[in-house]
This record gives sequence, structure tokens and C-alpha cells, in this order.
Amino acid sequence: MSSAVYVNDLLPPERTSRLEKLIEREQLLLKSLVVLVILMNFPFGRFVLYPFMLFSTWVHELCHGLAAILVGGSVTKIYVYKDGSGLAYTRMSTGNLYTMKRAFVAGAGYSGTALVGGVLLLFRRTRRGPRRGVAGFGLAMLITCALWVRNPFAIVVLSVFGFVLGLCSWFLPANRVGELYSFLAATCCLNAVDSIWGLFHDADFVNGEDVSTDAETVSDVLFWPYWFWAGLWFVFAVAMLFVGLLFAPDPSEGPESASYQQRLSSARDPSVSVQVY
Repeated sequence: MSSAVYVNDLLPPERTSRLEKLIEREQLLLKSLVVLVILMNFPFGRFVLYPFMLFSTWVHELCHGLAAILVGGSVTKIYVYKDGSGLAYTRMSTGNLYTMKRAFVAGAGYSGTALVGGVLLLFRRTRRGPRRGVAGFGLAMLITCALWVRNPFAIVVLSVFGFVLGLCSWFLPANRVGELYSFLAATCCLNAVDSIWGLFHDADFVNGEDVSTDAETVSDVLFWPYWFWAGLWFVFAVAMLFVGLLFAPDPSEGPESASYQQRLSSARDPSVSVQVY
């Protein structure tokens, strides 16, 4: 005689309740991660993920450019190629701390993408964060296409992608926007973690040409070998992933949610007058 064993039988009631709440709370993110993992392991899946791969490349190159601006430099042009690679051309004045500035800009691609992914995860459960995040990315894509993106392929693809994100943020219902936002966040995080493995080599291919990796560039201007910097960025990417997962605010807590629930309850009671601002 055999009997089935369920997870509920193995875990204490309080842990089972916590696990169920976690799964219910993280439905959007879990769906995104499952879909991503499945698609990444099938040829047709990579075709579906192609626009999001270009999105991650755009984030990576934009982080290089923003880092250059932060240290007093400028962005001259950004290229995103069909193979998913990209280049950001920046300009910085020579002089004091030039070496440190160059290293900071070179390292901002991978670390910046990881930071963006972690921040996106932090706001994934807020009421306004997903819609504003999707709209913000769409607007940022259109602005960068106007200012810095220079190859025709990237201009067309990123402009269309940015326009579509803008439409999605405006017309999609909240749950669909949340799914799209979670998918973008998961894409950034997984790309930041996965693509860093390629840095443990001293060369990379951009648009079919053999070039030095960002880790090799930092190694050339500073101390320590390229694999040290690749490892450091990998640890940072994993850390940002955990920060985004563990420290995201719970929408069921906090004054904003309480106020919202109070207004909702009052609206259901015809004897209570509610003024909405």
C-alpha cells in the first residue's frame, strides 16, 4: 500500500503558509523567470527573446554613456548591432583621474545593467512602479535614438521598441503592465549575470570583430587581471539580484496601501462621501 507525500505534509503549517504567500505574491516574477528559462533553451525561444536581448544591450551601452557623463565626459554615439552586441563611444578630457574615469566608464556596462535590474525588481510590486517604469524605458529609448544612436538598424528597432513600450504603458491593464515590467526586470538581471561569464576571456566579438572585453579594458588601465574584474562584477550582479528579490516593498503594507484600501472601502459604502484628488 502506497501513500502520496505532499509538500504540505513535510513543512510546518507556518512555513507552508509563508511559502504559499510568497508564491502568490511573486506570481508575475515567477512567470517571467519560468518563461525566460524555457525560451533561452530552445531555438524558437531565442527568436522570441531577440528584442529583449537588444533591450539589454541598449541598457548596457547606455550605462557606459551615462557613466561618462557622470565623470564630466560626453557620449558621441551608440551602436547596437544585429548580433546583440553593441558599442558606446564616449569622450573624456585627459588630466587628473583620467585613468580612474576610463575604468569607471568601462565597468559601468555590466555593473550598471545589474544595478538597473535590481532597482526594477525593487519596484515590481508597487502600484505605480511598473507602469511608470515601462513608460520611462519607452521614452528613454526614443530620446537616446534621437541623441546618440547612430546605426540605422538600432535607430529603427529601438524606436519601434520604445514606441511599443509607450503604448503598452498607456493601454495595457495593470496586471499586463506588471507582467511586462517583471519580464524586463528579469531580462536585465539574467543578462547581467549570464553575459558576465563571457568576460572571463580576454577577447569578445562586436559586430563580428574581435575586440577587448570591458574587463580587459579595466585591467589595462588599472591593476589586477581581467578575470578579477569579471568576478567582481559577477558578485555585484548576483548581489543586486538578491537585493531586488528580498527588499522589494510589500504593496499590502505601508500608508499608501492603507489609504488606498480605506478609499476603496469607503467607495463601496454609499453612506460615505469620498473626494478623490
